[in-house]
Order: sequence, then C-alpha cells, then structure tokens
Amino acid sequence: MAKGKIKVSTDNEHGIVINENGREIKYIQPCSKQLGLAAGTVVRFDVYTDPTTQEKTALNVELYRKGIITGKDNDTGMIADANYGDIMAYAPMMKEQGITSGSTVKYDLIKDANGGWIAVYVKLTEPDTKA
Repeated sequence: MAKGKIKVSTDNEHGIVINENGREIKYIQPCSKQLGLAAGTVVRFDVYTDPTTQEKTALNVELYRKGIITGKDNDTGMIADANYGDIMAYAPMMKEQGITSGSTVKYDLIKDANGGWIAVYVKLTEPDTKA
C-alpha cells in the first residue's frame, strides 16, 4: 500500500491525495467523512492504473495507523500518531510481546467514554521504508 496525505475531500466519496513523492492522485472512497478522511490526515491506499489512459486512482483509502511507542508502563503506553498526536495505548502483556519504548507498532482505534481516542490491538510492525 502507498502512503500519503489527503489534500482535499470534495464530497463523501471523492477527493485528492498527495503521495509520498508529492504527486496528486484522485481518490474514490465511499463514506470518507465517517472514516475520518479529512484534509491533512495521513492515509494508506492502493493505486489503480487505468490500462488505456494510464491515469491513476487511489482506492481503499484508510487512515494510517502506525506509530512509535514513546513511553510505556506494563499494559499501557503512549503512541506518537501522525493523525492524532499522542494517544494512549492499551495492550495486555506488552513486555512479553516485545513492545518497548521506541518500538514501531500498528493498531486500531476506538473512542473512549470522553470522546478521545485509544489504541487497541497494538502489535509490533516494521518501520516505514521508502521504496
């Protein structure tokens, strides 16, 4: 999957994403607003290239959920997140999973009772590399 940022969301299904090389690509993603896709958010996406026109379209656009553990204590920690800043992470047995401060992790997000974000299903992953 490619990585980039939403430049603009024109409606609840279309917009423009800027990939890591600075190129603009139109995207199609139904329910964009409900998925949290707004200008400036970091996303991952697949790219379809039309075989006739060679025009590219981004699809399967999703919020980027990968970050760095910046501190932890037993089953909780903080993740530096590109879209949400620092967010609390809850994962049982972090030490046993090999999750330490500085680890790159992927995760899902849920809202807490106060409307804030919490990272769950925290798992180790590889850091990003530019191809």
